Amino acid sequence: MSEMMWTEKYRPRTLDEIVNQEEIVSRLKYFVKTRDFPHLLFAGPPGTGKTTAILAFARDLFGKYFEENFLELNASVSEDTPILVKLNGQIKRVTFAELDRIYFNGSKSDEEYADANGLEVLTIDRNYKVRWAKVSKIIRHKARKILRIRLEGGGILKVTGNHSIIVLDKDGKLHAKKAKEIREGDYLISFVSNVDECSKGVDDIDLSMYHPKKVTSRVQVLDKLVVDENMAWMFGTYVAEGAVGFRGNTSGQLILTFGYPNEIHYAETIKKIAKKLGISTYTNLTSSGFDRSRCSAIQVRMLNTQLARFVKDKFYNGEEKIAKWKRVPKFIYKLPLQSRIAFLRGLAEGNGSGKWGGVIRTSSTSSDLLIDVAWLSRISGLESSIFKKETRIIWKGAMKYKKSDLLPAEIFINFFEKIKDKINTNWRYILRHQLYEGKERVSKNKLREILQTVDIRRLNMKEKEVFNTLVKLANSDLHVLKIRKIEIINYDNFVYDVSVPENEMFFAGTIPILVHNSDERGIDIIRTRVKDFARTRAIGDVPVKIIALDEADNMTADAQQALRRTMEKYTRTARFCLICNYSSKIIEPIQSRCAVFRFSPLRDEDIAKRLKWIAEQENVDLTDDGVQAILYVAEGDMRRAINILQAASALGTTVDSETVYKVTGRARPEEVREMINLALSGKFIEARKKLYELLITYGLSGSDIVRQIHREIYNLDISEDWKVRLAEYTGDIDFRLSEGAHEDIQLSALLAHFALAGTQMRKGDRVG
Repeated sequence: MSEMMWTEKYRPRTLDEIVNQEEIVSRLKYFVKTRDFPHLLFAGPPGTGKTTAILAFARDLFGKYFEENFLELNASVSEDTPILVKLNGQIKRVTFAELDRIYFNGSKSDEEYADANGLEVLTIDRNYKVRWAKVSKIIRHKARKILRIRLEGGGILKVTGNHSIIVLDKDGKLHAKKAKEIREGDYLISFVSNVDECSKGVDDIDLSMYHPKKVTSRVQVLDKLVVDENMAWMFGTYVAEGAVGFRGNTSGQLILTFGYPNEIHYAETIKKIAKKLGISTYTNLTSSGFDRSRCSAIQVRMLNTQLARFVKDKFYNGEEKIAKWKRVPKFIYKLPLQSRIAFLRGLAEGNGSGKWGGVIRTSSTSSDLLIDVAWLSRISGLESSIFKKETRIIWKGAMKYKKSDLLPAEIFINFFEKIKDKINTNWRYILRHQLYEGKERVSKNKLREILQTVDIRRLNMKEKEVFNTLVKLANSDLHVLKIRKIEIINYDNFVYDVSVPENEMFFAGTIPILVHNSDERGIDIIRTRVKDFARTRAIGDVPVKIIALDEADNMTADAQQALRRTMEKYTRTARFCLICNYSSKIIEPIQSRCAVFRFSPLRDEDIAKRLKWIAEQENVDLTDDGVQAILYVAEGDMRRAINILQAASALGTTVDSETVYKVTGRARPEEVREMINLALSGKFIEARKKLYELLITYGLSGSDIVRQIHREIYNLDISEDWKVRLAEYTGDIDFRLSEGAHEDIQLSALLAHFALAGTQMRKGDRVG
């Protein structure tokens, strides 16, 4: 990726650089000149310059005091982002897509807020300690493109460019920074901690619901199961190399496999656990690999239907009970620390490699299981990293410096330089590798060693504040991970946030990364952060600050009412700029308080001119047909046009129409028209064949192709009446697809309708 996303790199910085919105620019320049203006409401389609206009206006207005006087609030993480939650007291590792199904019932409607009853997430408190916190709302909105951030240790986080991620500022404080401003080589925050709230233990597991239908004197019935360290270890070995088997409805067994003869002692331990439970076992030797002539594995079969049913129910995430769908069961997360570690040990000894107490590599075909293990390790005080088909668990002392022991050196060095005459040790010698060899991180042990020698009595108030923050950081469970790569990827789906009152931070990702709740349109934000910013006077010669609320049309009704009152109360110190796509979704009392600016889609010639200029700056050969293809896909959205250009340039230095349609997942309009004309001419089978070609070649979804069909209807050489009829039926198909109807059937039905319409046209029938 280049140094910066092109949409940000080439965003106009001043009002003079904005194109195609002459009237709006003229009005804003007048406000800059007079230093007097009302509240503002910017409305219009995406990518027409609304956010750019308010940023340029604020820069021209405030000059060097821009950052102090301007507050921009906005949103989110992707639906497949992993997160550890406590749901009605039960700890489980889920994705936001799973939370969507719980709180939005999987609805694809425009609903954006839902009460998150019974939901808690991991966050940190004021002392930088990892803890659980209640969530008030879960929030979602649509995004077309997101950033995929790859970190050392294999961590991946997918967020929108406007989503804020928590970083450390120059004084060691937590600071929210937009993802689009993050660079490769920057550091994000993770943790390794024994999360106390996970250690309350679990009650004895009730197995009565798994009773066999027929009970004989030979069957050992288990009413309850006590999960101690030995049982946790056994479950770990099952997740590693176990299988469940049934014969009919009354005979079930767990099959645990170990290497032979080196791991025969594990098999003996399983038999002892089974004996203590009163469960019969059967042991046999098997062969594996290419050499079937020798026994290389030993299997222990625990013959108990209840236990088999329990494992089948709790240890998998899919209908098929195979290795690909294995998960860490929910009850494991609430076990006491030593039992959690026993589970991890069983997993490692079942199929891992390496030294227990050093570095262990566990492999699996289940990507969900690997993420589960990474999170379970980190809430159990063990560092973990995740890679393709492998999770690594790293113990303290296994390496000279673990990543979980490291913090950015620059923050501490800058502070030590300022108070060097108040430090009673040779701190430069202790940090010699960081000072003279360019090592960017330093161990917490070294930092604590230096901080303990600071003469606190000689520090001034500001120095004491920074000192206390750095002491807190050096004694915390937090550490930093370096960003390896940032990629822009196509998405076109919901992204999500959770609102954590009085904190607004939570951990998420394949490895936990601290992110900020960036959906700042709820009532809690209006009541807190906006008021805190608005109640103080502006710096400089402009009498008011500016607060920009992006996507304001997605604010809740309660939040809009709270905003109305805030606008009235702080009118002497602040002006609000609400940015929205649909002004009709803003309540009338707010609209009446604002000067409304309506942004129109940008002219194709203006977008083309800007694209050619950017291509010239980036040494990209942008062909004329490439420009036309971008204009076709962008539909007047400058931001989308620039993103398409950047994405297409990644495939080579020449950007032509073929490249553009390939990276955007759009079919060529002439091919869509050809398919429609085939259907209208009565060649249904050929039209259907063309449809499949488009779906396979461009990787389109049913909704994608329907949208393109709808757009091309108006370019057909048919009467207006028939265009209306075809557009109406296309809308019906789009609705059915959004409700989950079968794509193949619906698209075939659409082409069939076009074929019948073509027949009626040729007969001269009127639209009925």
